[in-house]
Amino acid sequence: MTEITEREMLDMKYEFAFPVILLILLNTPCCSSGGENMIGSNNEITPEELLFPEEVNVAETFADRFFEPVSSSTFPDMASLELPVNAENVFNLNDIMNKSGIDRIPESLLENGFVVYKPFNVTNNPIRAYAMMEAWDQPVYVSAGIPLHMLHIFFDQILQDIEENYLYGDLEIVCRSLYEKNLGRGASLNAAFFAVPLAFLDPEFIADQSIAEAVETEIALIESHVGFDDSPVMGYREDYSQYVPRGHYTSSPGLERYFKAMMWLGRLTFILNGGAPNGQMAAYIVSEEDARVMTASALCIVSDLSEIEYEGELLLDKWRKIYEITAFFAGFADDLSVPQYTEAAREIAGESADSQLIWSMDFYRLFRDYVNSNFAGPSIYSGTGELISMPDEQGEFDPGDLQGAFQKSTGFRFLGQRYTPDSEILGKLVFPATGLNPSGNQRFMPTGLDVAAVFGSEAAISILEEQGDFEFAYYADSLESLNRMIEEYSPSDWHATLYMSWLHSLYLLQKEKGEGYPDFMRTEAWGRHTLSNFLASWAMLRHDTILYAKQSYTMECGCAPGPFEEPEPSAGFVEPVPEVYAELNATLQMAQRGLREYGVLDGSIEGRFRNACSIMTQLQDIAERELAGSVITSEDADFLKGFASNLESAICWDGETTEGLETSLIADVHTDQNSSSVLEVASGDLDYCIVIYRRPDGNIEAAVGPVLSYYEFAWPMSNRLTDEAWREMRSGDSTPERPLWVNEYMK
Repeated sequence: MTEITEREMLDMKYEFAFPVILLILLNTPCCSSGGENMIGSNNEITPEELLFPEEVNVAETFADRFFEPVSSSTFPDMASLELPVNAENVFNLNDIMNKSGIDRIPESLLENGFVVYKPFNVTNNPIRAYAMMEAWDQPVYVSAGIPLHMLHIFFDQILQDIEENYLYGDLEIVCRSLYEKNLGRGASLNAAFFAVPLAFLDPEFIADQSIAEAVETEIALIESHVGFDDSPVMGYREDYSQYVPRGHYTSSPGLERYFKAMMWLGRLTFILNGGAPNGQMAAYIVSEEDARVMTASALCIVSDLSEIEYEGELLLDKWRKIYEITAFFAGFADDLSVPQYTEAAREIAGESADSQLIWSMDFYRLFRDYVNSNFAGPSIYSGTGELISMPDEQGEFDPGDLQGAFQKSTGFRFLGQRYTPDSEILGKLVFPATGLNPSGNQRFMPTGLDVAAVFGSEAAISILEEQGDFEFAYYADSLESLNRMIEEYSPSDWHATLYMSWLHSLYLLQKEKGEGYPDFMRTEAWGRHTLSNFLASWAMLRHDTILYAKQSYTMECGCAPGPFEEPEPSAGFVEPVPEVYAELNATLQMAQRGLREYGVLDGSIEGRFRNACSIMTQLQDIAERELAGSVITSEDADFLKGFASNLESAICWDGETTEGLETSLIADVHTDQNSSSVLEVASGDLDYCIVIYRRPDGNIEAAVGPVLSYYEFAWPMSNRLTDEAWREMRSGDSTPERPLWVNEYMK
């Protein structure tokens, strides 16, 4: 298996696509016009009264309810050592080299005060890495990437447990109840819409024969996951490659079924704005008539949630629980949903309305105008309708076409995928928003560097400048605008969800380090190493939320100290970023409080939370003492000497090892419709890092420990990679190369 570059995929696509493009330019219809095949367009709906309660309250932030900051006092005053380092002054450097299997001291280690290298004994398990180092009897280095990896393990494993044991059953009840209700009223669109996820959640389910053909065809497309095709149920183009279970959803058949059901409920939109012409290149995705049917159908769903009970509980309460728990982890919906449609319906029709009114064209137009005037549409284009941006008569593309895509794809999503700022960043730093570069090329594929740059990483900005990304006409302006958005975030914004709190930890990690920090942390090379840690942890975050976080899309482009006794090596050195450990501690406590309130916190996990928070507190304390130039305590030394077992105590409980310790994880984070490719971001096996620093007693020492590694590359969207496929690639000869910028700090 070999890596395919974005350019190669573009060339392959357009080699075969030229006749199609020619037909387009000749105004010959060759693409789906959108909407003509939507199921249920001509149904006779049973007259009934629909109810719209006064207000549907859902959480809009969890910061006030569950987040409590952990204070961190940072007064950097570490003793300096001048770079480059004289190797003879580092009393244990030869021992570190021998234990590491490195026969010659790397020049970059002396120049920068640190170096990263690939160990002889490769592992993707940090517990195993630290356990092997205990026999070295040398100072251990604890990178901030390791506690960030701990957060991933908690995030991923707890979410998996909640999905299997709490959300799956409720989701099946909701889908079955809404399927049966809508089948009874003759609303084929809604019946088919809920029959699709129900077929996955209940393998024995058989759809009614009136909708069976459309549902079975839809399921076949989902199972084949080849890419874009016309949806037999919704009538517009959908990207079926998104339905490949990945992340932790490959760990059981039940999670695979849950993934497909939730992906459907999160991606498919009951489109609000319809008209003529409609299609991929037109002003609308669907016709006005189909938008009317979709809107009325969505309002029937909204009413049903407030009317139907299951064992004494309203479906609305079950929907709210599913939505809020998943929002607590991954963020709030980027699209309109039950609260907004309830408010708009009540404003236009009142608390109750005859269904004949809801299905009328006059009501639809009033409702549409109210929604467009009072609610913001999506901020992330996620491929709805496979939209194409066409050039004008001069062959130029309008950057505003991206904003147009948001308007075209506005509508109702039942459990819409979630807004995250990193997806907005990726989606707004590509065609058509970035314009041309001097060579006349468009920027179709983003990079993880875009996210880090918007978060203020000077290392990322420098690399992007070297790569020529700032040469695209509007790239710098777009990046500056997005950076202002991030810098204006309040503490409540940063802690609205667990996803945002994790992002805030990364934001704090990449902050520039000044006087009083170790010399190696003030080098340009360290900035790039920190960038790798930032992106590896971000890849883990996207891996854990791959089902919920709304993926961005690029629209298709139409066209030794002296003779006296040698000192004893210390226990080790912690990367001195105490504010990061404080934030991780607060995030873990936030998760614990929230899950306890929602009644989904398994008692066996409580002990793991306590141990993990204790580790974060100890790391913070050590980092603060290091920065203050103080000697660490005997308790600190014991903690570092037994770091492997301390780490295991947080990840494992009752002698049972938690699955998912591996750092080798992968996630696709953006889709480019032009090259039919995705941006894959990944964390690989653990590298080792040697750092050199001056101790409070004046001696210069080296420490060694595992650090995260980062990869990113373009890959065919028809073959979105799972963790298992990524690990198989890494065990062979087909592993993609690291980004070139890592060479500045790698041996």
